[in-house]
Amino acid sequence: MTTMAPKKGRKRLAASVALLCALVASLAVAIAPAAAETGDAAPIRPISEGGFSFPNITGPESPEEYPYQLNPPSPEMRMRQVSDQEIVVEYIESGNVGYSFQAEPAHDVDGATVPTTLALTEDEEGPVVTLTVHFRAGNPAAGGAPFVFPVTGGKGWEGGWHYGTVEFGEPQPPAAEPSPAAPPPTPTCTVPSLHGLGLRAANSRLRAGHCAIGKVHLARGATRGKGKVVRQFRAAGTQLAGGAPVAVKLGPPWRRG
Repeated sequence: MTTMAPKKGRKRLAASVALLCALVASLAVAIAPAAAETGDAAPIRPISEGGFSFPNITGPESPEEYPYQLNPPSPEMRMRQVSDQEIVVEYIESGNVGYSFQAEPAHDVDGATVPTTLALTEDEEGPVVTLTVHFRAGNPAAGGAPFVFPVTGGKGWEGGWHYGTVEFGEPQPPAAEPSPAAPPPTPTCTVPSLHGLGLRAANSRLRAGHCAIGKVHLARGATRGKGKVVRQFRAAGTQLAGGAPVAVKLGPPWRRG
């Protein structure tokens, strides 16, 4: 026998179902923006593959974080975060800076500046520097207005109208004082051949090539004072950013015949 519910009961049941569907729909809308930000970090890659550059950011679904793996500094040096824009590698005893890393500038299509920051962490393979491009929060200089994609690296320009003066006729004479010369570019690290050198000689040759000594591995029977380089972890002739560290492995000194 089939029992029919009273009309009032059926109306209440239909209203409850409608309310439940509305709640589910609102929950889906609330979850959707969070789902768009999943996978917020790009895959980690070595800093030697192009420095702190990042691919063009084409929309809000693109990652904001771009991590880079660095070789550990030499034993006499350490990495230190100075600010959210700069990380330095300095000598422990003197405090002198050997080289540094700065956050890559970014801008959108209209030239508006997109804030970027750096953060220093470490994993099992060594230091990790993460560049974050803060494009999802909108332009802080325009009250949080959305940026116009794509967002690209490098310094931008301010959008809107610009006014200037244009002169016709005879060209104006040059300025009395020449403009200051541009600073010389930072020299590139060219990795030298280190095979057979002691640690001190290898360090000197690396500095001459605008590189730095990286992590020192010791084979059985080798010491830092008497060991010779039997392996370098960057091939000779490799071009890297100035001051880039090069790890080596020391073996025991060779025995004569």
